[in-house]
Amino acid sequence: MKVLVTGATGFLGSHLCRRLADEGHSITVLRRASSNADALGNLPLRYEVGEITDAACIDRATKGQDVVIHAAACMQRKGTSRDLFYAVNVAGTRNVVQACIRHQVRRLLHVSSVAAIGIPDRPLEPATEDFRFNLDDSGLHYHISKHQAEAAVAEGVAQGLNAVIVNPTGLSGPSGPLFRGSEIIKNVRGARVLRYPPGGVCVVHVQDVVDGLVAALDRGLSGNRYILGAENLTFLQMMERAAAALGLKRIYIPIPAAAIKAFAVAAEWWSTVGLGGFSPSYANYYCASRFSFYDSTKARLALGFRPRSFEAILEESMQYVNAHG
Repeated sequence: MKVLVTGATGFLGSHLCRRLADEGHSITVLRRASSNADALGNLPLRYEVGEITDAACIDRATKGQDVVIHAAACMQRKGTSRDLFYAVNVAGTRNVVQACIRHQVRRLLHVSSVAAIGIPDRPLEPATEDFRFNLDDSGLHYHISKHQAEAAVAEGVAQGLNAVIVNPTGLSGPSGPLFRGSEIIKNVRGARVLRYPPGGVCVVHVQDVVDGLVAALDRGLSGNRYILGAENLTFLQMMERAAAALGLKRIYIPIPAAAIKAFAVAAEWWSTVGLGGFSPSYANYYCASRFSFYDSTKARLALGFRPRSFEAILEESMQYVNAHG
């Protein structure tokens, strides 16, 4: 099968390309000229160099493909302009959708994020795929742009495009010699007194998400979205489980929600007035006191999604930290 992958040089994209290559697919990667492709190693890939914002480039890369997996996105990084989120995540996705329609690809798999779903209002009620987006006035431009990108995919479905959306939660897993998510192991090892924000997140292993992507490509229903997450944990629970895995006793002190809110307001002001560009600090503080919990029941039932436990992620993380420091 001929597959075009955007966002292949990223964390999830590189793991996905390795899986696709192992399965014998013919893979074309759309990458920017400035992208670091080291994570792709010596995989048998064909490269198209260009920008997701260039409609002609997307059209050229899409021609002749059976499937397109669109994982490219503008992420939350210091100095990123707000306009770039919408140019890449929304207009770029629209370019991909229209190219898929023109060239009659068999399926578009849009790799979105739970950011596009919103953040649940109640900690004990994880959001499902039907959750009504609630961040339009939040100032979280990554979240808003990813939500609008899904709307662009829905427009394509209305025009006859066979498209499926997947929404991964917070990713952990190996990234070269390092392990994404190992910070919690290092923090718990490094301090006897640990401060924690009151919120929580849904954590999932990157290879489990790759399994979910492949299953969605094969069995997902057009026009549907599927949350790919594992356990919902508060930040305190994550620290406690890490300490238990390490055999350590720690003292935990909560950071008041009011303090986190004040930091968020200050971060937003500084990014707008002081620096002029987007600061990820605002998003971090905004989310720290909220419960980004999600329900993956739909993916479990429809796709056979079976993610590993947080303890298994911790065990692998400890192995990487012990091996590489």
